[in-house]
Amino acid sequence: MGTVSVMVKPASSACNLRCRYCFYADAAASREVAGHGVMKAETAELLAQRLAEAVGFAGDVHVNFQGGEPTVAGLAWFQRFASLMDAYPAITTHWAIQTNGTLLDEEWAAFLAERDFLVGVSLDGPRANMDHFRFDAAGEGAYARVMRGIEHLRAAGVEYNILTVVTRLLAQKPKQLMQFYLSHGFSDVQLIPCLPPLDGSDDGMSLRPQDYRSFYLGFFHAWQRAAKQGQLVRVNLFDNVLGMLMGHPPYQCGMLGRCTVQYVIEANGDVYPCDFYCLDEYLMGNLATATLHELSASAPAQTFLDTSACRREPCASCPFARICNGGCRRQNVCYLTEDSCAYQAVLAEMVPALARMYGLR
Repeated sequence: MGTVSVMVKPASSACNLRCRYCFYADAAASREVAGHGVMKAETAELLAQRLAEAVGFAGDVHVNFQGGEPTVAGLAWFQRFASLMDAYPAITTHWAIQTNGTLLDEEWAAFLAERDFLVGVSLDGPRANMDHFRFDAAGEGAYARVMRGIEHLRAAGVEYNILTVVTRLLAQKPKQLMQFYLSHGFSDVQLIPCLPPLDGSDDGMSLRPQDYRSFYLGFFHAWQRAAKQGQLVRVNLFDNVLGMLMGHPPYQCGMLGRCTVQYVIEANGDVYPCDFYCLDEYLMGNLATATLHELSASAPAQTFLDTSACRREPCASCPFARICNGGCRRQNVCYLTEDSCAYQAVLAEMVPALARMYGLR
């Protein structure tokens, strides 16, 4: 018996929204072929076969759907793919999806509940901020549609969390963001920094070290106050740091200090090592010509892994090196420079505070 995790893009880079900062639109635009449409039936069948092969036809398969916007592929596509995995009775499939939530209705929610999906919903806080950054091709903000989608999930009893992209604008309002989560009963939150474009230009939205430091310190203090009042919100960064203080490995790959092959599967069967690096130079191959294990041993995969470790000066003497390990090489541009690290300043307050809260030494 074995286990394997994959990220699948059933609708490639296609999306019904036009978010200002979309990192995958940036990556797709950098490829020779930006998008591949909806995954064809024969590719989906091959994917199911490759997943079964990877675990020896018995074990655990973790499938996380992302995009673009994965629900653009349509509910029927997901129902069919789930039935393909049902054909392997010795395999337990664990389902997850990251969605903008705008297309979720009662039928979608019923399916997600039936298949025990973990759903991540992209929601950037209050309506004014959300609609400023997330809108459709006609310019209509997405906030109201996302909130309706969340209500469908709640009504169906689907487990979900909120993913918020922290832009330079939102970074100015950490207390307000925490209050937003509390007022809507959101108890499980992922925060990710808004990334600069791949060309390194300043788009006015991506986090700079000073934004990173001020936001995360302000948000952590607001989180502490809420926790002391019995309103505990799970936050991915805080959970990871706390777990590592307790001796557990992080569940975020970006805190390992090195990259691993993530098996990101595009709609045409192309496979990449990381969602942030679905670029032509990192293409490991295609499901039609290789197994997942063969793809992870490819030359592009090895090059990706060999260049993943952080070697910047602040990391060499950092007292929190065992927690951060240099961070994600794509995200650390938001807090790490050649001679300073904003994340180090955040950990300097967060680590002793968490240790006190949970009685750790």
